[in-house]
Amino acid sequence: MSRKIKGAALATAVALGLCAGLGALVACSDDNHDDAIRTQQDIKHVFVITLENKDFEESFGTDKPASGQDTFLKQLATQGALLTEYFGTGHVSLDNYIAMMSGQPSTVDTETDCFGLWSDIVDDGNDETNAKVLKAGTDANGHAGGGCVYPARVKTFAHQLDAQGYSWKGYMGDMGNDLNRDGTMTCSFPTRTDLLAHKDISKTKDLTQNAQAAAASSDVKEDQYATRHNPFVYFHSIIDDTDYCDAHVVPLTYPDASGKGLEADLKSIDTTPNFVFVTPNLCDDGHDGDGTGAAGKGCKNGAPGGLASIDAFLQKWIPLIMASPAYQKDGLIIINFDESNASSSPMTTTFNSDYSQMNLTINLQGDSCCKQQAGPNVKRPDDQVLTTLPVAFASTLGIDTSKLPPSVKVIQIGMHYVGVGGDRTGAVLLSKAIKPGTVSYTGYNHYSLLKSLEDIFETGEYLGYADDEALLPFGDDVFTNLKK
Repeated sequence: MSRKIKGAALATAVALGLCAGLGALVACSDDNHDDAIRTQQDIKHVFVITLENKDFEESFGTDKPASGQDTFLKQLATQGALLTEYFGTGHVSLDNYIAMMSGQPSTVDTETDCFGLWSDIVDDGNDETNAKVLKAGTDANGHAGGGCVYPARVKTFAHQLDAQGYSWKGYMGDMGNDLNRDGTMTCSFPTRTDLLAHKDISKTKDLTQNAQAAAASSDVKEDQYATRHNPFVYFHSIIDDTDYCDAHVVPLTYPDASGKGLEADLKSIDTTPNFVFVTPNLCDDGHDGDGTGAAGKGCKNGAPGGLASIDAFLQKWIPLIMASPAYQKDGLIIINFDESNASSSPMTTTFNSDYSQMNLTINLQGDSCCKQQAGPNVKRPDDQVLTTLPVAFASTLGIDTSKLPPSVKVIQIGMHYVGVGGDRTGAVLLSKAIKPGTVSYTGYNHYSLLKSLEDIFETGEYLGYADDEALLPFGDDVFTNLKK
């Protein structure tokens, strides 16, 4: 890919008087890095963009089928620091997001994306080995060590920022596009949606698990928001004050004509939060689609998905962030992935005795780093059921129904967990505090990310497993351009 930025991004860069070229958005030259960033603590604006389900070789290698889809991301990796040994902390999604923002490990339900009832975590005290880690009791699904939403006493990084007087927002792709689906435009979560619809919240399930295509009649709107990729709504300490949550957990781009959203907030330092967490929609984050653009292989909105849609998303938003006054002054961008590509893991198939049910089991290796602990709520190895679907959904899982026994009525999808981690994904960091072309071989994970954020904003404590002495925050191998 050309080092020059195309289209609107180039116009933005020129309008702000920046040097030409992608590299210039990081630093015009080695002599141009800002004296305002002499230590990590001089960084006052951090932008985290979390993408979905790609292993390191897919995103940054050359020999996987999808390796050619993300030339922009690969280019970004040469303009900052590539963390080659960055790992997810779980499978399949939600527990990774929760780890990043609270340091809490998996429950039986968060490791399966809360596909069952959207239940509260029953407070059963603290872990014996780490008093900052909550032990979960038996939830409304009947799962020992289960539950989705943490009790109010569990703190998050957002609360640490509040205590230090820093501002923060979580920007969620497509949240509120269809209020019949999401319930609210801001701070959308399942029990709130059901309460507004006068439904029994004790029977609430997350109806945003799958993307929604727009109807030709326009009475159903496109909506690819997924609650499970929004870490903030899994804490009663945030959602119990809906005004507070509405002010902080907002759409990335508002579906109305208000003009609000991240792009508007980036226009001045005063309106840019000190901490920005960006969750793209289910297509833009690479979760849906295979990136090829082949018929039936893309997203609900027709985009190719996969690394191709990730690249398109980053090509829009990274130049906008880099051109912002806040980033130019004292910014840091972190691009990471929640976990590796679980769908590429080995699968086994069995049938029950009368062949009415097919059991599809994904074998998750769960490689980890940094002496990661399982926590008090799950065990390894372990087997859990994710969901059970009618056989009519078989084609969406890539299953050829013509090869199934005609007696099969349902397909049960389960996970066999071997390790506790989310495998090696890699991450990219961009800042004037980082010399372009930096490559780190140090082991990091989502708990390391949290610990690093807590160091940058000097919160005075580490939450959950970020408080593990064996865990390293991002160090001198990453921040290579600081003036000593």
